[in-house]
Amino acid sequence: MNKGIVNAEAGLNIRDNPGGTKIGSLNKGTVIDLLALEAGWWKIRAAGRTGFVAARYVTAIPETPVVKPKSVIVRGSDVIGPDGRVFAKTYRKGVYNVGRVSIHNYVTNHADRFTHLSDSLLRVMQAVSANEGKLEAINTWDNAYLTFGCFQWTAGTGDSAGELPALVHRLKRDKPQAFEKYFKDAGLDVVEVPESPSDIARGRFTLKGRALRTASEKEVLREHIWAYRFWCAGEDADVREVQIHHAMDRLHTFYRHPGKYILGRPVADYVTSQYGVALLLDQHVNRPGHVPRILEQAVTRFYRQGGSKTPESWSIADELRLLDIYLELRHETSMTDSRQRAQRTLDAVRQGLASDQRGSFAA
Repeated sequence: MNKGIVNAEAGLNIRDNPGGTKIGSLNKGTVIDLLALEAGWWKIRAAGRTGFVAARYVTAIPETPVVKPKSVIVRGSDVIGPDGRVFAKTYRKGVYNVGRVSIHNYVTNHADRFTHLSDSLLRVMQAVSANEGKLEAINTWDNAYLTFGCFQWTAGTGDSAGELPALVHRLKRDKPQAFEKYFKDAGLDVVEVPESPSDIARGRFTLKGRALRTASEKEVLREHIWAYRFWCAGEDADVREVQIHHAMDRLHTFYRHPGKYILGRPVADYVTSQYGVALLLDQHVNRPGHVPRILEQAVTRFYRQGGSKTPESWSIADELRLLDIYLELRHETSMTDSRQRAQRTLDAVRQGLASDQRGSFAA
């Protein structure tokens, strides 16, 4: 089935017939199924709905060809794939592309793929996505060798294991056809990913059966062909779904985890608003080792300032005061752009994407 990308800056209306009644809309960057072309109108399927859109506002995506390493070329700063599309720009040792489609945009237009997830968890993810990468984002220029996706998972710095192999492992388990199409057929696989991790899952890539363990062995991942393969994977609906589920699972590593209790209580007792959970998840993505330690410092300071030591009795104002203290402490850490990231999360609340009401979060 052919696919296309919405290119209309202000979004694109779905109609019941060519030129007919509006039945929905799509954001720029949304990938849609193209069913048939009829006199300047595409019959499409998106977000579980079939309708018609003006063809001039859709860019058709060619089917991903069988990729050979030499079929990626560099022209100036443009990196061009075998399908003729510019998929990245060169920078330092490698290439990058910040992507187009955010978690928020994708979930909004493909809610049918996430019907079993709570609305509040989706809202938290949408709020956090303002600070993270897009679903097709790639980077091969820094010390992590290969970075991909909405939470910018990496192959791991130096000789370390990385989170990106764990994402690919999940794809292999949940969407094996997509795994085979983009990775297995090219000889890429994963090893050493725990089946039931107690914390953030990490692992290692293998290439044609050989594990990439050392820094020198992982240099092969900077080859443009791998950036191209991951970029193509980032446009696939199944890969996008797996990314979002994998990103959501990160919350389970600290929110109610017995090993991350604060003063004998789970984090979930102290922070129960979508806004607060989004702030914690945002820090965990950027500096996982800081959570929940910084929150524990905030709770201790809150108590010293006369706050109630029974969180179940806290008001909305109590939690917001705790979060103010938490942000003061967070801003003093090595977290990247802590203030700007916090402001974008607050903006998401003001835009109605998430709630700051105590008790509004339910996983």
